[in-house]
Amino acid sequence: MKQRKPDVRSVTLVGVWAALTFGVKLVLAPVAGVELVSLLLAVFTVVMGFGRGLAAALVFTTITVLESAYYGAGDWIVLYYINWPLLTVLTHVFLKKDSKELCAAVLLGLFGLLFDLPSGGIKLVLFGPVYALTYLISGIPFDLAHGAANFVTTLFLYRPLTDRLERMRKKNFIG
Repeated sequence: MKQRKPDVRSVTLVGVWAALTFGVKLVLAPVAGVELVSLLLAVFTVVMGFGRGLAAALVFTTITVLESAYYGAGDWIVLYYINWPLLTVLTHVFLKKDSKELCAAVLLGLFGLLFDLPSGGIKLVLFGPVYALTYLISGIPFDLAHGAANFVTTLFLYRPLTDRLERMRKKNFIG
């Protein structure tokens, strides 16, 4: 079976969405536990499809890793390459274009709440069980805020963003 090559429109769309997501991440960085990356990647995956969503997640993660040249690197880089593609898989499996806001809010709320679990696994391998457990326990307040913020922002912004992106997709004949 012949594999379809991505067209210029798809490549541009993925790059622009990843850049938009990165910009929103920077703007909200001072607000602890609040991010729209999850919502933007989920909306893009639902409307534009799994392949484009996964590509946007990987491009976004790579841009963020390049940012680490300025702010410094850490084991969070591995976490990002696990979590953001994982989110696109979960979105593809559990959300469809006709999914209700509540379903999306529950998924992204749980994703925010459990965001640090893979990081705990990484820390377990790198630093041992005591460090990993201490890390996870100390992060509980942040994880609760992250999950709640994801839930609330998704509840209010999921439908308007999906509808708008879907209209743009149809208007520009993007398959």
